[in-house]
Amino acid sequence: MLQLADRRRSRSAAAMSGKMDELQALAAVILWKSGHFDTFDLAAVLGVGEDAVCRTLQAARHVGRGHL
Repeated sequence: MLQLADRRRSRSAAAMSGKMDELQALAAVILWKSGHFDTFDLAAVLGVGEDAVCRTLQAARHVGRGHL
């Protein structure tokens, strides 16, 4: 039988870190496009959770493809 994960020990994206402001989001996209940073590094530099960086980059890809 499957057991529910203990949320205190879980490191999954289930507990999201919150929002980024516009300047942080712009910086994340620009730095990501440079090809020199990964999402972990961006999160550390910007002082946000890695999940917020990933969501922002995914949204930027979505808009870049013309899916508004």
